[in-house]
Amino acid sequence: MEILNILKKFNGRRLDNFPEIHHSNLFKRIRENFHLELFLKGSNMLFSPFYTMLRGESFTELDSFLAQNEEFLDSLKDFIVNSLFVYSAVIEENANYLSNEQDIIIGRLMYRDHNKFEVKLYSHYQEELQSAYNDKIYLGRIFVDLKKFEKDYLGLNEYFHSILEQNAKIQERALHKLRYPDQYKKPYLDEIDYLAKEVHSEALERIKLFPKNDLKSTPTVALVECIDNLLLIQNLMVELKDFTLEFEGKLRLGEETNYVKYLFKFSKDLINDIKYLSKLYYLISNKISKYSII
Repeated sequence: MEILNILKKFNGRRLDNFPEIHHSNLFKRIRENFHLELFLKGSNMLFSPFYTMLRGESFTELDSFLAQNEEFLDSLKDFIVNSLFVYSAVIEENANYLSNEQDIIIGRLMYRDHNKFEVKLYSHYQEELQSAYNDKIYLGRIFVDLKKFEKDYLGLNEYFHSILEQNAKIQERALHKLRYPDQYKKPYLDEIDYLAKEVHSEALERIKLFPKNDLKSTPTVALVECIDNLLLIQNLMVELKDFTLEFEGKLRLGEETNYVKYLFKFSKDLINDIKYLSKLYYLISNKISKYSII
């Protein structure tokens, strides 16, 4: 019930602390088809874009919340979609799962602390949402702070802390989900552990050299340094991603199906993060060049 209590603190008021963005058709479709999912009373409850319950059993407190908070929930979805546009590349990387008019997006809201949430994103086909819910496709995640839209250091700190957290989880789950964990420990798990920690440590040191807030007024010489650091971080990320995908392929050949799904989510997040670094690279490069093709 904690997440419902947190959301109730906004007293049904519309969030107005985020920029108005004119979106492409893809992002407009995502906003229109955004299905919110909340963990309540021990299970994930899924709601349509109009807050009709699609999965789970309603209760009085929830019914009251939904009736009194439609404006707030609409703005919450806008906040998340705009955050995806500015501080992520999840949508761009997964456009093939979201472009069809039957494709819907599910945002699973997970409370972290102090008005901060992690949003796990999934895609599904509208006609199969009820009959085959477990077949949804994991797209990635984003982190939002409902009290502050703008992110320090372009939100990169959150992604690299997440890599370290996920590494700890896949190391732990390997002990319980793999049939032969010792077979994979030295050649794969130990190397992923080493690479993940290296990425985390090196990235955080490099991010400290970035402007903390406003890149719009950052001198060109500092932006050039940002690009150099982005490329170095990206190279480390690619090495970790490639090795993780190699391990994932090995697990599939070994039919380690109970574990491979966890590694898939990890590799998916790495791919999204690399795409976001590339997105930042091109945006900053364009600003440095003072040349636009449009």
